[in-house]
Amino acid sequence: MHIHELQDKRVLIVGYGLTGASVARFLDRHAIAFDVADECDEATATLHAKQLGCEVFTQFDLSVFSQYPVLILSPGVPRSTPAIQAAVASGIDVIGDIELFAGAVDVPVIAVTGSNGKSSVVSWIAHVLQHAGIKAVACGNIGQPALDSLQLPADVFILELSSYQLESTRSLKPLAAAVLNVSDDHLDRYDDIEQYAAIKRHVFDGAAYCVANRDDARTWPERLDTPCDYFTLAMDAADQARWHRTSRDGDIWLCDDQYPLLSQAELSVPGDHNAANALAALALIESLAVPFSALHEGLRGYAGLPHRTEFLGQQSGVRWYNDSKGTNVDACIKAVEAMPGPVILIMGGISKGADFLPLRNSIERHVRLLVLIGRDRERISEQLAGSARMVNADSLRDAVHLSREHATRGDVVLLSPACSSFDMFKNFEDRGEQFAAAVREVLAA
Repeated sequence: MHIHELQDKRVLIVGYGLTGASVARFLDRHAIAFDVADECDEATATLHAKQLGCEVFTQFDLSVFSQYPVLILSPGVPRSTPAIQAAVASGIDVIGDIELFAGAVDVPVIAVTGSNGKSSVVSWIAHVLQHAGIKAVACGNIGQPALDSLQLPADVFILELSSYQLESTRSLKPLAAAVLNVSDDHLDRYDDIEQYAAIKRHVFDGAAYCVANRDDARTWPERLDTPCDYFTLAMDAADQARWHRTSRDGDIWLCDDQYPLLSQAELSVPGDHNAANALAALALIESLAVPFSALHEGLRGYAGLPHRTEFLGQQSGVRWYNDSKGTNVDACIKAVEAMPGPVILIMGGISKGADFLPLRNSIERHVRLLVLIGRDRERISEQLAGSARMVNADSLRDAVHLSREHATRGDVVLLSPACSSFDMFKNFEDRGEQFAAAVREVLAA
């Protein structure tokens, strides 16, 4: 939606968190009148109303929504909310911040979604392009709101998109778009994984070039005539996917078609899941003219993001890793299998309706001890009974000290919760930072 379509209209921002605030700033810059609806207390509403100079409603109700021709929905507010569904049924236009971004952006966009690895791929691409002298801005679900990023000088935007954002986007036309993978996540918000996957694939709508995961059929475009390249972790699979791996001189190499580009061992981030991320990044960067030397050095030099299988240190032969961003089962499996030794795994939190049974095989093969925390630890314990020895901890700090007591030389202690964090923490970053602080205590002892 172009901003001129909102001229002379008063719109309603629904949800006033980080994204909602960025929408307010964007509308204010373009002199578009707005009000806010947010399920906050009256004191907070009064404060927001004074700061913004608008009306702030504290309930989501059709009687409020029907006063506005357009609702701008924050990703934290489910589109399935009854009042939102009633608004849609009555003909009110319900969009999100990315729809506004799509109407305002005037440089190429590379769009990335998936259950896991989105932030890593987005930041990796931005790192490579910046290394090549291209003004690349990473934005969206990665933390920098997309509408705020429009204020920055950019040759290209690398846009991370959640399923929540894609639900309310219809006009985005990326230069290149990827669905990295689809696994059980957010099933408390969707009917099933197929509905969730279909929403992820909306990122391909309007894309000039698509990238999908040959190893995950749920990422594949539905239309057979969609221009699409595939990546795979399979070896010597050029007949199935342009971006794949091969064995050469005893090393595993990442390949473009028949051409080895760099050894997987050269990557600074461990694990096959990061090899897949690198292949996806290569495929997406293909849509831009990047010299090979800059591409090679940028890929090798990327050190990863905090809270993603982040190495914190070692003591007495025990290594500590922070994977607080591992908020679903698939991410936890990949983190466990990337570890360099027997694992003491700290996991638990809010399960989001996930099935933990797919973890059993990885736990049986790699995990010596499960340390369970959080609201749904009993559910996890029931589903994983017999896969490894288990102990409960009442706090993350207690989990760290229990892990230290049980760890022996050669072990890895890994926080990869397979759950969201909001039962005990502000967010996954807060959880990761508290874990790192507790680990620092252990390392300093």
